[in-house]
Amino acid sequence: MIPLKIEIGRVKEIMENILERKLNYQNFDAAAILFPLMIDKGLKLIMIMRSKNLKRSAGHIAFPGGIREGDETPVETAIRETEEELGIQASKVEILGYLTPKEVMELGIKIHPVVGIFEKSEIFPDTYEVKKVLIDDFFKVLRSRRVADWGPNYECDGELVWGASSRILDDFYLRVIRKFGSIDNFENQF
Repeated sequence: MIPLKIEIGRVKEIMENILERKLNYQNFDAAAILFPLMIDKGLKLIMIMRSKNLKRSAGHIAFPGGIREGDETPVETAIRETEEELGIQASKVEILGYLTPKEVMELGIKIHPVVGIFEKSEIFPDTYEVKKVLIDDFFKVLRSRRVADWGPNYECDGELVWGASSRILDDFYLRVIRKFGSIDNFENQF
């Protein structure tokens, strides 16, 4: 078995070829999410089911994240929100790069995706904001892609991912297909 640090190094090396290296907020009313990848017997994707009592996107499957506070950078927002929602410490997350910002049409908010990785860690969800934590094999999630009338959608831990979260996943998926030709070829890089 490959030592964990070499595996993370390999993930970083591969991601450098498909992710953006810079990301800045494009306006003041903006948000950021963490696209969290966890090393745990393979590569896992973590998403959340938002609580039904929230004002925005209640009950939706989403990435941990939220609205910018003050003069935060996208990384600072994504990490702060991930700590609040999942209890994952900022010091454990290594930023790999960025995806293209996506607009949440009904809210007029642009979401800035920050891709980060960390070794297996205990997750302590904030039960006010998070109804359920979803953890699934990253390659399985990418292979679940389906295109419907409303656009691409995915499945994570048995839940349908649609809307802005699906468009963020699709950005990653399409980058992989352009670079490696298939999810199988991408997975074989590891």
